[in-house]
Amino acid sequence: MHQEFLNSIESASSWCEVSRQALQSNVATLRQRIGADVTLGVVVKADAFGHGIIPCAREFVAAGVDWLIVNFAYEAMALRQAGIQAPIYICGNVSAAQAPLVAQSQARIVLYDPEIVKAMAQAGKAANYTIPVHLKLETGTHRQGISLQEALELAQLVSQLEGVELEGLTTHYADIEDTTDHRFAHQQLVLLQEAREVFQQAGLDVPMVHSANSAATILWPETHGSLVRVGIAAYGLWPSRETYATVLQNYATRGEGFIPNLQPVLSWRARVVQVKDVPVGGYVSYGRTFRATYPMRIAILPLGYHEGYDRRLSNLSHVLIKGVRAPVRGRICMNMMMVDVTHIQDVSVGTVATLIGTDGEEKVSAEQLASWMGTINYEVVSRIHPSQPRFVVDTF
Repeated sequence: MHQEFLNSIESASSWCEVSRQALQSNVATLRQRIGADVTLGVVVKADAFGHGIIPCAREFVAAGVDWLIVNFAYEAMALRQAGIQAPIYICGNVSAAQAPLVAQSQARIVLYDPEIVKAMAQAGKAANYTIPVHLKLETGTHRQGISLQEALELAQLVSQLEGVELEGLTTHYADIEDTTDHRFAHQQLVLLQEAREVFQQAGLDVPMVHSANSAATILWPETHGSLVRVGIAAYGLWPSRETYATVLQNYATRGEGFIPNLQPVLSWRARVVQVKDVPVGGYVSYGRTFRATYPMRIAILPLGYHEGYDRRLSNLSHVLIKGVRAPVRGRICMNMMMVDVTHIQDVSVGTVATLIGTDGEEKVSAEQLASWMGTINYEVVSRIHPSQPRFVVDTF
């Protein structure tokens, strides 16, 4: 079941709803935070954190986002093929073989390899497009990036080549969202700022210097630089409990009045496809991990761990049906899951269940699922399978 075969929610057995109002509200909140002079980049990699890259990219651009940020060249091409013309920044790996795709999509890239820059220069010249490059500085995350000396040498190489130009110097924080002690992050910021000064002393102009992810954008204006690269917060989800705690601490101790009212963008729903009785002593699903201790009525939902509803949620989570919590019973299957609706009246084929989102006065959040799974909200939403159609809706 794919989006192109479904033209309405009514034709879907399970789907995600993307709230246009929530998305617009989050963009307005972020813009308020950074001001008009900082470029607002929003990360739409990983299928827009599971929200749907094409519909979300369109809505972000319409809401006033300046740049779209992807991880791979194929994501940049997908945006261009969908007619999206906003500037695109590829923050992940690109190989020499992908250089023509970068030039064709007129994207900018993160750079840390001399061999890649040569391929980019050649592709840029062939496409009559000068590819902007951003050098990734290693400041302590020890993931993607190079030393200051290597960055200087790479910048000199870029300056000697046609088809590429130096646009930015960047780094990425190791733990700014994982702690309320941000001394390490501040050390990383200092290293980036010092690197900029070294570049200037070497006669190398760097138009953009940037480091801020969602947590940094929310917490520390001094990290904003030329560009913020907002991910999870643009979708209305907090980077972490620690980030929220730090916001409250800043408000109390520093008089910082910015407490963003983030609005979750995504809801995930499915229709009941069967309702059946389970007798006392009857088992539910594989492995006989659940046995009924009372006459039970269960509803079958047509999605499972393939669609992104994690198997770790078996016998642990619940969904919402008619505004009431319905516990998951038995193991979650590849494409099916069962919930207990004994206590819910008038459940029948076609009744809508909410896996993430609100129903009446009840709510199941990505954070709640993450706590049950022992993970983070990023994983919960980004693993919703692309087979689940995403529909933009005009409601919170």
